[in-house]
Amino acid sequence: MPEFPHLPLPKKISRPFKFTGRAIEKKVSSITLEHLQNRPGHGRVLKKAIKQLADFWDNNLSARKEANLPDLPASEIIPLLLRVDTSLFSPDDLFSFGIDVIAENEGGYIIGAATDNFKSLKDKIDRFLANKGNSGKPSQLWEISQGQQWRVDYILDPALSSKWDKIADEDVLVVDVSIACNVKIPSEPSKKEGESDEHFLEKYQRWIERKNAIEAQQYQLEEERQEAFGNFINELDGVRLGSFVSYSDSFGCRVELKGSALKDLVLNYQYLFDVTEHQALRFSSHLTEGEIDIDIELTAPNPDCPKVCVIDSGIQEGHYLLNPAIDGTTSKSYLPRVASVMDEVSNGGHGTKVAGAVLYGNSIPKTGNHELDIWIRNARVLTAGNSLPKELFPPELMEDIVADFDDCNLFNLSITANRASKLGFMSQWAAVIDKLMSTGQKLFIVAAGNISTRTGNRSNPGIKEHLAANRSYPDYLLSQSARIAEPAQSCFALTVGSICSSEFDDADRKSFGTTDEPSAFTRTGPGIWRMVKPDVVEYGGDYIREKQNDPNLSQEHSVSAEVVTTTLHGGNAIGYDNGTSYAAPKVAHIAGKILNVVPDATANLVRALIVQSARLPGNRFRRPTKNDIRLLGYGIPSSLRATENSEQRITLTSEGNIAAKQAQIFSIKIPDEIRKAGDEYEILIEVTLAYTAIPRRTRRRTSSYLSTWVDWQSSKSGESYAHFRRRVTKLIDGDEEVENNNLEDYDPMHWNIREDVRWGNVQDYKRQDNSVQKDWIILKSYSLPSEFSIAVIGHQGWEKNVYKKVPFSLVVSFEVLNAEIDIYNKIRIENEIEIEVQTTE
Repeated sequence: MPEFPHLPLPKKISRPFKFTGRAIEKKVSSITLEHLQNRPGHGRVLKKAIKQLADFWDNNLSARKEANLPDLPASEIIPLLLRVDTSLFSPDDLFSFGIDVIAENEGGYIIGAATDNFKSLKDKIDRFLANKGNSGKPSQLWEISQGQQWRVDYILDPALSSKWDKIADEDVLVVDVSIACNVKIPSEPSKKEGESDEHFLEKYQRWIERKNAIEAQQYQLEEERQEAFGNFINELDGVRLGSFVSYSDSFGCRVELKGSALKDLVLNYQYLFDVTEHQALRFSSHLTEGEIDIDIELTAPNPDCPKVCVIDSGIQEGHYLLNPAIDGTTSKSYLPRVASVMDEVSNGGHGTKVAGAVLYGNSIPKTGNHELDIWIRNARVLTAGNSLPKELFPPELMEDIVADFDDCNLFNLSITANRASKLGFMSQWAAVIDKLMSTGQKLFIVAAGNISTRTGNRSNPGIKEHLAANRSYPDYLLSQSARIAEPAQSCFALTVGSICSSEFDDADRKSFGTTDEPSAFTRTGPGIWRMVKPDVVEYGGDYIREKQNDPNLSQEHSVSAEVVTTTLHGGNAIGYDNGTSYAAPKVAHIAGKILNVVPDATANLVRALIVQSARLPGNRFRRPTKNDIRLLGYGIPSSLRATENSEQRITLTSEGNIAAKQAQIFSIKIPDEIRKAGDEYEILIEVTLAYTAIPRRTRRRTSSYLSTWVDWQSSKSGESYAHFRRRVTKLIDGDEEVENNNLEDYDPMHWNIREDVRWGNVQDYKRQDNSVQKDWIILKSYSLPSEFSIAVIGHQGWEKNVYKKVPFSLVVSFEVLNAEIDIYNKIRIENEIEIEVQTTE
């Protein structure tokens, strides 16, 4: 046990949340106001659009029949694209219009499916025209698109859309498709004034029974749609590769079909909302070797040590630097018709290098006796050519691996796509990682992806193309094409970018970056919906470039990552390579260190401690910019800060579950001795919250993607615990009196990443857009509050049952930056926290 272990965070209360900030008045759009003032004109426009759309669909069905195309399932269902007033109109409102919501898009555009030949919508419009009762809702329905071009624009991924017109009928394509399968859950009943508890409970129980029945109908509906879709693909002479993968509101699969069949599918299949062309995933593996003398004795890990599943190209399991940590009986190959789990990739392998980084982090021992403390599990998914076969559908593959390696809570994925991830819907690959992590028990650590040296593709340029276009380092890392690669945009996974461990400069060549600067090849943020991605960075090496106008790229030992390499062809046991592939497992190494110290830590606590330990290099952490966050995330993690403290640093942690509309308040007393008015030493306060919830793919934005979303708020400068509690919770009858000060009496804490993109040093980012939320502030000791309070607050996402809880972990640290002050024991004693003493029998 560390001398200065993490301590439990003192919790005060858990109460219903009451937002007491100033109410935000919803501003009615000028377009909606115009429609309200011109009901006859807007009503006629809507009715005309409906008739044109219905006629177009009838003609389309007739044309398909004449062309002997297969029948569409439920051909009476009419697909459509609507635009609504997003400030007033919820997508779920469309169900009362007789329209199923297929998917939500930016700008108020919603893909829908009319289920009753527009009968309900026509009735709504008639009431709108007659101005009967509360009939203004159609004014918020701005537009109904015509034709089919909108399906190409809103359903296809950009790469496929750009070549749509060039696809010939006989071309064969492999695509990943997504089918909506969602039902309307009625809103949870609320307790009316004067209603008895008994009557409300009866009403609530009836709602639960109805909700359960509707959810059962959704499972049945999903089975029916999967069968119908499978039949439709068969009739188009297409082939489904692998199985269906289910999400909470949709399902997906991979299919291979001709261009003519793809066009029919995209333009007509009513429940389709996302089609992405499969891109061959191939990974580079370079190797420079050095003469390294090794004289080492390794001992296998203790049976209780954490296990990390390496999802990669296999591992040379007999390698003497790895063998003691590998139980070969658990290894498995997922390659079609290949049973070997050996890393057969040339240039020293790939999975072997990753496994070495998981086991040793940044320092491979060369001499002495060492007891290993992490077990490696081997899941081979890449071929000898370091590619992922098209038959392996990544979402299905992730589910199979997690099921097969159920004893693992840590999964390292140094496999990504070769281009920037898209920003619309969460991809199937990323979403299934979120689904697998939603219980808070499994943690995926994912590489951010690499920018290739050269691609020959203008829309996805490599480093050489960037330089040729006069985009210099590090500016090109901020281009859209350099954004993190799939599945690194996963909401819950820890995404890891790469930084330089050192620098190189001679007469002819030099490295791109200097120590702790981003690597020349690392992909950057922001993530989808402006999440902080990468979450953290680690040392993955850098390239060397010639100092000429047309530079060649090369590697040097001094600026590359040291890796364990395969010895199959007589090579050395240790070599050097570059890539985010080797940065990610170094974070998995830290995760293993945490689980060795805190064996029962959940995935949320592990990632919270890793992010809490991270720090932007140099003085960047004192006043970070948005570009610092884009390039480096929250910074470089530290295994020491993640697992232990010192006299100058104290870390307090808590794990729990929280439901929507609830708040849990924690409070830490700061001793007067630390807050002396004459002292001016600096105190760094860091807060990290990590949580998981159930994802839903047909929606955009973090708050609608997740069943419940969570954030945190801190007390203001000088604000008492009692006032803070009053601010964030409802008072219960009989509670003690609290002062009735106004909020304006207190100044906000000037955190770096705030609740609004306009606040804080890091603009364009909002703290609550992330599922792992870190913020930090540096205060003079004399300005510390006597009690620092923080509330974890649950908010309703798409889940209607507000009592359904989601897991979270909260970590708070205080650190003295420029003085030798025993802050650890002073805060521990002030808050009466006992250190658990471990004993042995």
